[in-house]
Amino acid sequence: MRPFLIIYLLLFFTSLEAKEFDKCKDEYNSFETSECLKNLKSKLTNHELSIKIFDTKNKLYTNKNIFLSICEYSITSHKYSGRDGTIEIILNPKYLKNCESLISIDIISEYGQCKEGNYAKANWNSLDMNESIYFSCSNLK
Repeated sequence: MRPFLIIYLLLFFTSLEAKEFDKCKDEYNSFETSECLKNLKSKLTNHELSIKIFDTKNKLYTNKNIFLSICEYSITSHKYSGRDGTIEIILNPKYLKNCESLISIDIISEYGQCKEGNYAKANWNSLDMNESIYFSCSNLK
């Protein structure tokens, strides 16, 4: 009986930590989509995102600097991608106050990823909820 109790308690406590967020339906100009994104924004507030980043050659972007802006709020300090190409972003309410409903995170690489030594850019948003993103040289402003 004890092993079953221990297994049950382990499953219970791990299920409390695992948060799974449902994606919103992508319907053009939809009130339901907007409401879903607003609800998702409140659920994601203070949540830690873990996003895997790939460079322009589809290789993991490991141990390099990145620069972030969340809903056009520029994060002044750079972040560093980990050994596995993953970055951790805590969605602080201070950053999310500029987001009306859709959370958009623009990620910029170090210089030298594109032609003439320029940087590459990637985007994550709360509508797609991608676990992996890819830098591109073509989406530069």
